[in-house]
Amino acid sequence: MNQPTERPTSYPGWDGELPRLRATVIVRRDDRVLVVRDRGRPTYALPGGGIEKGELPIVAAARELYEETSLEASAIRFLFVFEGKYNNHHLYEVEAYGKVVVRGEVDGFAWWDMEDDTPVYPHVRGILERLNG
Repeated sequence: MNQPTERPTSYPGWDGELPRLRATVIVRRDDRVLVVRDRGRPTYALPGGGIEKGELPIVAAARELYEETSLEASAIRFLFVFEGKYNNHHLYEVEAYGKVVVRGEVDGFAWWDMEDDTPVYPHVRGILERLNG
C-alpha cells in the first residue's frame, strides 16, 4: 500500500494559514490515552481536528471526538495550547462515554502509553510529556 508522502494542502474550513488551529482531545482509560489513525496513514495521533470559523475550541473538541470515535463527551476541561509547526493544538481532557467506533477519516484506534511501540506523531509525545510534567 502506498503511503501519502505529503501533507494535504487543504482541509474543510481551513484558510491555508499556518499554524492551523486545532482542537485536540485527551481521553484516558486507566494509564493509557486514546489515539486514532487517519485512513491511509501509518501513524497515530490524538483525536481532534480543525476549529471551524466562528466555532469555539471547546465545541470543536466535543464535535471532533464524536465524529472520529462516536464517543460522547460528558466533561471537558481545557489544559493548554501546544504550539507546533503545522498546528496549534487547543488541548482538552475529556471524560467520555460510549464504545469507540471509528468513522469518517479515521480507520483505527489504540489505547496507548508512552512505553508502547505503536507509531505516534512526535507532537503526541511532546503533548503528553508537557502534560505529565
